[in-house]
Formats: sequence, C-alpha cells, structure tokens
Amino acid sequence: MKLTWLISFSSLVACSADHRAAELGSKVFFDPALSHPAGQACADCHAPNVAFRDPESDRSTSAGVLHGRFGVRNAPTLMYARYVPELHLDPYVGWAGGLFWDGRGGTLEHQAAFPMLNPVEMNNPDRATVVEVERHARYAGVYRALYGNAALDDVDTAFAHVGEVLAAFERTKALSPFSSKYDRFVAGEVKLTGSEQRGLTIFDAHCTSCHPPPLFTNFSYANLGIPRYANNAFYRNGQDLNPAGDAYVDHGLGAIVHDPAQDGKFRVPTLRNIARTEPYGHNGYFANLPYMLDFLNTRDSRSPDPAVKPWAPPEVAANVDQRVGHLGLSAKDLDDLDNFLETLTDKH
Repeated sequence: MKLTWLISFSSLVACSADHRAAELGSKVFFDPALSHPAGQACADCHAPNVAFRDPESDRSTSAGVLHGRFGVRNAPTLMYARYVPELHLDPYVGWAGGLFWDGRGGTLEHQAAFPMLNPVEMNNPDRATVVEVERHARYAGVYRALYGNAALDDVDTAFAHVGEVLAAFERTKALSPFSSKYDRFVAGEVKLTGSEQRGLTIFDAHCTSCHPPPLFTNFSYANLGIPRYANNAFYRNGQDLNPAGDAYVDHGLGAIVHDPAQDGKFRVPTLRNIARTEPYGHNGYFANLPYMLDFLNTRDSRSPDPAVKPWAPPEVAANVDQRVGHLGLSAKDLDDLDNFLETLTDKH
C-alpha cells in the first residue's frame, strides 16, 4: 500500500511539474522581449489563431526582428510537432524525422535554440543575451521554483531550461488537440459529406504513402520539384546574410546529411490543419491550397495549349519525386480532395 501511494504521489508531482513548465513555456513563447532588440516573440511567427504558423501569409517567409531581414523558408506550423522523431534512417522510407524543413533540429528542446540565435529571426548574438533577458523577466521566479534557486545562474544550464519550458508548452494538448471533423468522423460522431467522402477516397489512392493517418505524415523526405520562388524576400538580405544573393539554392536535407542523393529534399509535413497554414511548400511558392494541389496533379503534364503556361523548373532538378506530378485528377476530383483536407482542421 505504501509503495503504491509513493508511486501515485511521484506521478502526481511529475504531472504538476510538467504543467508548471508548460505554463512557464507559454509565457516565454509569447514574450517579445526574447529577441534582440526586443519586439519579436516566438508567437509572431507561430500564432495560435492560425494553427501556430506565421500570421502574415502575404509573404512567403517570415520577417526577422530587424527590419529588412527575412528567413529563407516558410515557417511551418508547430501543431503536432511533438510527434516528430529525431532525424534517423528508417528501413522503409530512408531519412525521416528531425524538426525544421531540413531535419536539423533533433528535439523540441534543441529546436527552440535556432530561431533565438538566428540573425534573420530573433537575432540574439549568443546564449548569454537570452539568459540575461530571462533573469530579468517578470516570470524569472518560476524558473527558480521549478529548477532551484540557481536555475538561471549558469548560462548553458539556464539556456537549456528555456528550451525545456518551450518544449513543455509545445507538447500540450493546445498544439495537438485531435479535434478535427476527421477525428470525429473516425470516432463515429459525424458523417462526411459526399464531396468529402470522395476526397477521402482520392486521398487514400494517391496520398497515404507519405501522409498516413492519424498524423498525416510519415516524416520522410521528398523533392517535389517545387520551383525557385523569385519573390522570396530572403534573396534581399545583405551579402553578410546571403552571400549568394539571387543565386541562392536551398539544398534542404542534402546540406544536413551531406549526401547528393538527398539534395533538394524537405521533410513531408503533417496535413493536419493544412487548410489554415498557407502559403505552401518549403519556400512558400504556393499562395493557396488549390494552387499546390494543381501543381502536384499537373507538374509533369501541363496541357500543350499555349494559353496554359507550363510550371517553372524545379529549384533542385536532382532527386525529383516521380510519385506526384501526373496524377490525372479532374477539376472536380481536386475540389473533392480540397474539401476532404478541410476536414483535417482542428476546432478553433
């Protein structure tokens, strides 16, 4: 009896600590003082009212805290990121997992450091700058309550705590609610419309190899042949941030694992909340979902009609995935598929 009580009490304490860490992580996530200079919070590029992606969807990539600086890629949603495994070689799909489009972030704790120290994002010059902000934050005492009175004394230890509490927040149900119409359909609570049901049939035939439910991703990598996006604001960054200028090429996973066979590949994203996370593609090339679906359907098979422009060539011509680009779907099929993908939107 005593052992059972001790185990139950220990579990309760652990849950309580996790809850407090998540609450602190929420405060850190929404704190604009975390950038250098102050003015940009994590939530500025991952807003909860738009499925934790960049709310300024009129641009393909996110603006940094310093005026005129832009990131190289479309900021992905943070929803369901808790389920992304660390980058690894899977016996069935090859490279899989890892956070960011190129997999360079191992865990949520590890991932949190990158934007804080990136000069085109939050622009902190070093970890000590971040820790100094946290030492003077209105919630600094919560760190000490969680991790001890010396929690913020050592820079490396304190910086790790920042990542830990952000990760705790990102693991909460708010970011992984499984509350979509699709989830209620699977639970037998609602029925799909005729169009949604037809879209599900099309999805099962063409999409589930890379986007299997329930997470609607297998975390693998693919080069979809997305064209270079000439309007990517990253190209306008100065020579110190983008020495290649307009000639910059994003090599994706290939640059991380140093393997030419992975050149131009990016992690397959979850399709949960896909209808709310425009623009689409690693570089934000597609302004809306029908445009992206049209590309996946007709990339290789545009009509010879001179009035219909062919798609631009891929940014990286090697390793283009041939499973898409010639799906042969009709306009009605695409509408049905779009309507099914809408059912993956969580309640908000």
